[in-house]
Amino acid sequence: MAETRFSDDEALQLADALIQKPLVWCEEAPVSSDLPVLNFVKFRVFYRAVKQYLSIILLLRAGRWEDALVLARSLYELNMNLSEINCSSDPEQAATKFVRFGKFQLMRLEQKRLEDQLRDERLQAQPSAEAINECEQKLAAIASTLDRDFAEFRNPKRKWQESWSGVSVETLAQRLATNTGGQRGESDYFVFRLGSLFTHNTPGSLFLVLPLDRDTADWNELRAAFDKAGRDGSRQFLHEASMCFVDIVGMASGSIADYDRQWFDDFALPLLEKI
Repeated sequence: MAETRFSDDEALQLADALIQKPLVWCEEAPVSSDLPVLNFVKFRVFYRAVKQYLSIILLLRAGRWEDALVLARSLYELNMNLSEINCSSDPEQAATKFVRFGKFQLMRLEQKRLEDQLRDERLQAQPSAEAINECEQKLAAIASTLDRDFAEFRNPKRKWQESWSGVSVETLAQRLATNTGGQRGESDYFVFRLGSLFTHNTPGSLFLVLPLDRDTADWNELRAAFDKAGRDGSRQFLHEASMCFVDIVGMASGSIADYDRQWFDDFALPLLEKI
């Protein structure tokens, strides 16, 4: 697909302005806090958000709206997670659970790697008993650690949870909408769902502009339609990404050295309305 340039340069210039101070702030270490885990998580999320938002700007400026949309989806989920922690009755405990789930995920990832390694070794023409025994011992140790230290992440059916919160992305989206003034039942995550199509390269992303009554299309016609979809939609999801970014900076503000509340109230929020 031919790359197209984003049609509204002014919006990208405003996004450039929005990220300038946060880019400086993220180079400093987080401030100390009586809630060390919460503070650490907030700053880590803030740091990730700065890098992702910058990447979105760069991709849109290069006309790569499909890739930028994937990152907009990721930034939205980052916002949902931090919002869920921040709105918890015990944010420090929620942040601790969030970090623990990260450790759990990495251990499960290592478990899957070892399972593949063990399977491959057993399929060898001359399997190594030593290699098989080593894999089995490591897998047994991981299983024991998971059962002992991470039992909280099993659901009532004894299956491992897919998310740290134990609920779906849609439920988190509805909670976020409620916490930010949305109507009852509103989720406010159209961009997330659209971005999910592109993240997973589903048929919906590959044939986003294909007419409903056709299974094929002239390639130049399809490419032109994709380019137009990018030009028409990029401004919307830049706005959504900017809202998520500003939300994250606001929630993480207590962890940021040299944070300027005036930047948020007098600069970021008014600028956000123009993007």
